[in-house]
Amino acid sequence: MRAAILFILFTFSSQLLAETDTAKINKLFDSYMSKYNHYLQTGDLPTSPQLYTDTLMLMSSSSKPSVITQTQMNKQVQVFLTRLKEQGVSHVKWSKVSIHFLDKNIALVSNIAERYTQSGALFNKVGASYYVYLVDGEWKISAFAVHDAKNTLL
Repeated sequence: MRAAILFILFTFSSQLLAETDTAKINKLFDSYMSKYNHYLQTGDLPTSPQLYTDTLMLMSSSSKPSVITQTQMNKQVQVFLTRLKEQGVSHVKWSKVSIHFLDKNIALVSNIAERYTQSGALFNKVGASYYVYLVDGEWKISAFAVHDAKNTLL
């Protein structure tokens, strides 16, 4: 009987912890999108909240893996968003976000972002997969790859 109660408590607390971490990761990606959209509207990238670990790895089909600092990443984000804005993109939203916990402090997040023009027309969709890592109670992006939306792990 005691073993059954302990098992139930362990299972419930593990589920509660995962739900809390899921909410924190969703908040991270809500903040991510808020920062992107703020930049697209104002030309200013907010410094808070910090989305990335001190260093992170980037990769895509057009660029080999590289490790950069969060400062370098924020500069690259501004260049990237400026290009999108010049192409007519006015806002971006997540159409899907999928979170898979690999361990208590590591998760794989795979998303589809939809980019829209000022008129509300869909400009394009892109997939991105992220490794997020728990740092001092906060989830941060430690690596990500941009890829075709149809290859997103959902």
